[in-house]
Amino acid sequence: MGAQHHYVSKFHLRQFTDPDSLALKDPWLWQGLVRDGSVKRRAPKNVGTVSLMFDGTGGLADRDATLESFLAHEVEGPAAEAMREVCRWPVGSSGELPHALTRYLAWAAARSLPMQDLFKAWAQQRLGQNGRLAESPPEWLMRAKETRRDARMVHPAHGPRAFPADTNWEGLASEGWLPDMDDPANFLEVVHVQASYFGERFLPRFKWFTLHAPPNAFFVIADRAVGWVASGRLDAPPSCLRDPSAYILAPLSRNLVLVGKHTTEIWHVTPDQINAVVACWAHRWIAGPTRATVESAMEARRQCLSDI
Repeated sequence: MGAQHHYVSKFHLRQFTDPDSLALKDPWLWQGLVRDGSVKRRAPKNVGTVSLMFDGTGGLADRDATLESFLAHEVEGPAAEAMREVCRWPVGSSGELPHALTRYLAWAAARSLPMQDLFKAWAQQRLGQNGRLAESPPEWLMRAKETRRDARMVHPAHGPRAFPADTNWEGLASEGWLPDMDDPANFLEVVHVQASYFGERFLPRFKWFTLHAPPNAFFVIADRAVGWVASGRLDAPPSCLRDPSAYILAPLSRNLVLVGKHTTEIWHVTPDQINAVVACWAHRWIAGPTRATVESAMEARRQCLSDI
């Protein structure tokens, strides 16, 4: 087994530890598993990890670098203090997010394990193909250096297959072949591009404000540390963030959730309502500071899915 890489950052998960454990050397949080509904006490270092998940180049110009190192030094390090700064905002605050936090949220929205599932589903639905562009691609994407490599593709009828670097990729796409998201190299390149879209195109368009939990109430976080809803859909692709109804939820701590909306309309919501949304877009787990909070979120998820 290789090194365990966090797809939800450890410093982020530590913001959801049980208040009763804060004075201890190794504080814990409570993790609920979607598959069987169990809730257990876990150390943040053991939550939200996959072996060698970011042990690849992604879209980095330095082909000898890894996203794991890039994320640790360029994204997570600067974001830790920026997150603490926003968590100190007074109740009801709104305003422009620190750049380091925006960058972290962009990566958190794109790099989670559930996003691998969603990228596969959106590709199979051929979303965004054979249609007009809503807007031109960003300049950084048009200037990006082309890299040619062997790649694994997948076809609805023929299954997965590896193709050499000199393949006619446009021709393959016209025949129904898609990048196989189970291939780590493909997945990391898509994550890198999507994180850049989040950070430079989508997130800056939202108006941001904070929701603070009242005393004795808490927020949860899920395996999608940053998620969104558009037109009532929990699995809408990122392009739907252009929709006026879209909103983003980023639980930053057990006491605070960051909300992005297209309007300044005041929200009247409770922590339970926020937790229900977060729980419903979870694929594998939900975590929070108390067993009761996580169990309540899990029950809300069951109720929501049974009503669909």
